[in-house]
Amino acid sequence: MHMILRLGLAALVAALAPIGGGVRAQTPEAVNLPIPSGGAEQVLFIAAPQPRATVILLSGGSGLLAIDNAGNIRPGNNFVVRTRGLWAAQGFAALLPGPPNGASLLGTRHTPGYLAALGAVIDYARSRVNAPVWLIGTSQGSTGAADGAAHLAPKVAGVVLTSSVTRIGRADETVFDADPGAIAVPALVVSNSGDPCRVSPPGDGPRLLAALTRSPRKELILVQSSQFQSDPCEALSPHGYLGIEAMVVQRIADWIKAAPGR
Repeated sequence: MHMILRLGLAALVAALAPIGGGVRAQTPEAVNLPIPSGGAEQVLFIAAPQPRATVILLSGGSGLLAIDNAGNIRPGNNFVVRTRGLWAAQGFAALLPGPPNGASLLGTRHTPGYLAALGAVIDYARSRVNAPVWLIGTSQGSTGAADGAAHLAPKVAGVVLTSSVTRIGRADETVFDADPGAIAVPALVVSNSGDPCRVSPPGDGPRLLAALTRSPRKELILVQSSQFQSDPCEALSPHGYLGIEAMVVQRIADWIKAAPGR
């Protein structure tokens, strides 16, 4: 039974991660990027012809991603990790960073050190593509996305916060620690009404939207799903949009493409 489940998860990730669709993207490129505090962070860069924007995809949990030179990522289940090919197919250049110096990101995503490392990723993205940079975070990664959008303008054109952690859990930080009231760029909040994770209740979506007091364009998108192949706060569940990935990516992409000055 465990072997069947592992094969099923592998098939799901393989189906979502390949780059393709309406736009032909280039081969993923693994880059070892120096960071201001010393050391480096591994980054996966996926180019696209004439990209509409560059999306920096910030995963949740500990953020401990291993990116090899062939562009493979382990673990690969996280929502923004397993859908990286779908973002590229929308005509976006996509960039997915691993953790600075291979260290856990739990509890650090609202700190100056994390912000400096994210700033290096944004600078690299801007050096590779002449297009607006959007931060897309999921779960714990939304805290990092909010931090970058609040404090790294005008390098950031907009931010998307999905399944945001709004209640204290093992990381001992929430998206509210990232100063969402300082975000002065377009901001999209995405919640799944079927998300049972105790640290990201969908009912907190309006509260997070209300905290974005300086954002010139903000909206809450509420989706619905009920599939589970993992624990409630893990990626293969409604918390990670299991079974509705393509629809969620499409709705976010449409919102980004409609942004003024995109």
